[in-house]
Amino acid sequence: MDDQAYYRKRMICLARNGDTTQAHAACEALRSIKGIIEANPISHYRLTLTYSLQNLTFELIENLLKELGYYLDDSLFALIRRNIYQYLEDNAREKIQIDEEKHKLICDVDTELPHQEPDKYWHNYR
Repeated sequence: MDDQAYYRKRMICLARNGDTTQAHAACEALRSIKGIIEANPISHYRLTLTYSLQNLTFELIENLLKELGYYLDDSLFALIRRNIYQYLEDNAREKIQIDEEKHKLICDVDTELPHQEPDKYWHNYR
């Protein structure tokens, strides 16, 4: 299958916080991430992003932007758009059979936590 079948182009709206260089700075930060094909600002608070489903998910990109300090627009229209993007992406992943396990963060199991049945564990503290 052609690699472009895995590409998705999305518009991301950032919260209006008064910083007029916000979209430009977010694009600069995103361009260095593996799987980002293209990131361009449209206006002070909007950007277009082309990424590969093989490396990234829209949800991961949203979380990364939040972690970097770029907050997303929470208007009703923007929320609906993001939910539609995620729905379409989930369907595309299922259709082209991309393993979602590759995109989940791997966490070590905390050895200090008890690994008993919940009833047995809580029984010790009653």
